[in-house]
Amino acid sequence: MESVEAWRRDPNAPAPGTPLGPLDAIHDGGVREFRFGEGRRIFSLLVVRRGVEARAYVNACPHVWLPLTYRHDRVVSGDGRRLICSNHAAEFAVEDGSPLSGPGAGPATPDCRLTAVPVHVDERGQLRIGNPA
Repeated sequence: MESVEAWRRDPNAPAPGTPLGPLDAIHDGGVREFRFGEGRRIFSLLVVRRGVEARAYVNACPHVWLPLTYRHDRVVSGDGRRLICSNHAAEFAVEDGSPLSGPGAGPATPDCRLTAVPVHVDERGQLRIGNPA
């Protein structure tokens, strides 16, 4: 299983503490993309809101490293429990990024998951990269 800090290896990854804006800017059950960097070297982050909590993942399908939003930005299932790759419809659990269907979804390949990025909501309701201090 990859390190929880794997996302930080990208040179365009935002620093811990980077503000993303108010949690309320993402509707409950919705997803929002945040981009860092310029040109061809962009770090793309998907944040999914579930009630008063948020989960974030690097916007890259582990099968071919295309963004989950490659073909369109409708990547959350109707029930809000799955992120779906727009390129080939592989599904990942919003809760932890684990594979649910598609290549790598079997027990033999548990490491074929989305790369998590820790986020938290601060005392002012602002969403921030990293764990609370």
